[in-house]
Amino acid sequence: MSGLVIATAPGSVMITGEHAVVYGHPALVAAIDQRVSVTGVHRTDGQLRITSEIAKDALYDLADLPKDGPYRFIVAAVAKYAADLAGGVSIDVKSQINPTLGLGSSAAVTVATLGVLAHTTGGTRDTIHADALSIVRNIQGRGSGADLAASLTGGCLAYQIPQNGQPAQITPVFTPPALGLKYTGYKTPTGEVLAKVAASRLGREELVDALYAEMGANASATIAAVQRDAWHNAGPLMNAYQALMGTLGVSDDTIDAIIAEALTTPGLMACKISGSGLGDCVLSMGARPEGFTPAPLAIEGLRIHD
Repeated sequence: MSGLVIATAPGSVMITGEHAVVYGHPALVAAIDQRVSVTGVHRTDGQLRITSEIAKDALYDLADLPKDGPYRFIVAAVAKYAADLAGGVSIDVKSQINPTLGLGSSAAVTVATLGVLAHTTGGTRDTIHADALSIVRNIQGRGSGADLAASLTGGCLAYQIPQNGQPAQITPVFTPPALGLKYTGYKTPTGEVLAKVAASRLGREELVDALYAEMGANASATIAAVQRDAWHNAGPLMNAYQALMGTLGVSDDTIDAIIAEALTTPGLMACKISGSGLGDCVLSMGARPEGFTPAPLAIEGLRIHD
């Protein structure tokens, strides 16, 4: 690495397809106009130094990187390029994304860090999504990579990850009507939610797999509608998906109350969980309910410049 490289990547919101997407069904995801910026600077002491606004500064030996801690996604990204970073690297992170809101902040910082490292070591963007998905799955145990695709590509995307090891299918679709978000006031980490849902499947695999199939069919119908720019048809399907999320066990009384109140808003097209559930954010589409914050889309994904 030589000189200074800056990469930025947007956060994201899931529009529909949560949970089922982990098992090979399609989903809709959108990049939002809140970005993470990662700056990389060459070192000569064989160290990795990380600074940010969300945790204490950290200094690690490049030959002995930890696997956990608040910077685990960044460290895992650096580990993939350690052989090409013999002199070490300083990574500085600045974020417009509130990490407590679950707006794909981990995905954005992973993509941006990989962007810096690929650019400075002569790599390409072609492997960034696969590398990032590998990192997320190693850390969380599970993950679809839909949020990674949004951070990398930008815009609104239909996304599906085949179960046969083939690359993810990432397809741009028409921009949705106005989106809004409301934080529930609490968050259960995605890895914990996915693990809980996976554990609840044990002993009732056929029942849960049938539910996933129903969720996948709903998401497929939603995607078919938005590929025609028929978001007015997508709204009822998104509301129906929320009911399926409740059946899966990832909604709760607080989420249900927020959605019920929001649905009284004239002109609202849809309101549902965005993300893994059990807290985090509720998404609105169309007229914005009281207490929801606008969530404009980011048309551009990963940006890199020297």
